[in-house]
Amino acid sequence: MFYEDSTIQLNAKTKARIDNPMTNKPPTNSTEQNVAVDVYMLAYNVEPYIAQAIEGVLAQQTSFPVRLFIGEDCSTDRTPAICQAYAERYPDRIVFLPAERNMGITANTARMLPYCTAKYMAICDGDDAWIDPLKLRKQVSFLEEHPDYGLSYSDVEVILETEARVEPPDYAAIRQYYAEGEVFTNLLKGNFINNSTAVVRRKLLQNFHIEPSRDYTISDYLLWLHIAARAKVHFLPERTTAYRWHGNNTTQLQERALQNRRKCHAVLADILLDFDQQNQRSLSREEKAVIFRKTLSALYRTPSLALRKRLKLLPLLVRYFPA
Repeated sequence: MFYEDSTIQLNAKTKARIDNPMTNKPPTNSTEQNVAVDVYMLAYNVEPYIAQAIEGVLAQQTSFPVRLFIGEDCSTDRTPAICQAYAERYPDRIVFLPAERNMGITANTARMLPYCTAKYMAICDGDDAWIDPLKLRKQVSFLEEHPDYGLSYSDVEVILETEARVEPPDYAAIRQYYAEGEVFTNLLKGNFINNSTAVVRRKLLQNFHIEPSRDYTISDYLLWLHIAARAKVHFLPERTTAYRWHGNNTTQLQERALQNRRKCHAVLADILLDFDQQNQRSLSREEKAVIFRKTLSALYRTPSLALRKRLKLLPLLVRYFPA
């Protein structure tokens, strides 16, 4: 491993692939000549884990270029020093982007998106790690062969701060909702796509806007809904990513969960109207029922909803009535 202070060790073959980028490149497929992946990684006080996260990206075996953009958010530990050291060692593959002030998860995400200009964008959080060196190749190959799909995600290996593998009941419940294909209505019921497993078709981010607020941390979930309204979603049934489960994970805090639910209610009308504008297929009775119920929820559980949007939502009750 390059950064010796890390507690994570790589085997000799993985280390060789990182230190010699050319070994990451199998024979080039002519259909992949215009393919590239930009990865963004948010980092804040993840000193024990960030080296593992970075090296999981560096170890990817692809026939296309992969760039890593690290959005460091004014950590108070040695995270910035570790990130900078990697960027200096791999200047053609890693861009270190420290924030001028602490921004929070959502604003930092909004800051990173413009840097990702490649055909595909992938995400890996600074406390997670890709554990399958073929992850990107598998997902990008599928998306290249299926242009009607806009996102690929996978299963995860849940680990603790000690690297021990666990099977939390909460995550077992999430796995029951894994789905692929037309999943917009599935996602309306709740998020089941792990952020650090996702690869998205970058052009589908057009017109996607993130409000840079500290009041919510579900910009990834809103992005999945935005993409699912426009394209199919692929599920790779392999545990390609180590997802770290620890007590100070912001997604587990009850107060933050309440803020996220409020944000969902606030933007639900826009999400439904966007889907209605994008959708060109016939929906099943079950799908109509979900949209019908969500439309009622947007009308009656969002007191601040403007009259103009309420009037736009009313035709949806007729269009998606599950008769």
